[in-house]
Amino acid sequence: MSNDNDDLPFGLYERLVTAGLKARLLRFDSNTAHIVTKELDPAEAHATLARHVAKLVARALNALPQENRAAAQSALANQILRLLAADPADARRRDDLVETPPEELRAIEPIGTMRNDTSVVAPLVALSASDLLVNARGEPGLAHALAHEIPSADSIDLLCAFVRWHGLRLLESQLEVHCRAGRRLRVITTVFTGSTERKALDWLVAHGAQVKVSYDTQSTRLHAKAWLFRRASGYSTAYIGSSNLSKSALVDGVEWNVRLSQVGS
Repeated sequence: MSNDNDDLPFGLYERLVTAGLKARLLRFDSNTAHIVTKELDPAEAHATLARHVAKLVARALNALPQENRAAAQSALANQILRLLAADPADARRRDDLVETPPEELRAIEPIGTMRNDTSVVAPLVALSASDLLVNARGEPGLAHALAHEIPSADSIDLLCAFVRWHGLRLLESQLEVHCRAGRRLRVITTVFTGSTERKALDWLVAHGAQVKVSYDTQSTRLHAKAWLFRRASGYSTAYIGSSNLSKSALVDGVEWNVRLSQVGS
């Protein structure tokens, strides 16, 4: 069944009712459509309203002219932030104002350590963003993405059903530097189907990794694959998907892996 509001098809919604949306809802014929609304849950209202405001602020910032755009955008952001302050003289509110010209902190690197020999390699995907990696032609493969996550991680946790030598070799140099610097690497794997290779596990243990192997091939049959890159800065990232630690899964296999950000939406 169709309705007069083609961009409001029949179905379920979780959409904030704005003045414009309410006017459109009133145009529905009560004989053919039943409109269901519900008051915002007080425990969740802040998140719902914040998403709405964030979308409108992003639209307004994007609409500013190209000339001196960053400066104009930071000025508008500061204008909004000042409106949020119950007391304009509140020092905590002043701390939230954007510096001019606007800048972004990208790293704080220690001096005189291994990490300062060269600048820390940044992940291919922004630390605050999420993404889907499918090893598609013309896009970075999972191995390339993981290799760029390892250098900035303070610790790494890997849960992987199958750990194979030629897959490990793709990340060998990055993991070796990580372990040599005394940063933690923990691995959980299995002997399910006999795919995990002893040579790969021996290498991990020899380089200081904490390795646990599940020998349960009957009841549990662990088949999960996930990487967690912990960063003390609060910008941890994770990969969850279908790829085992094998060359084909990391390079050109038909795989789906979601990259998640601790700070991303």
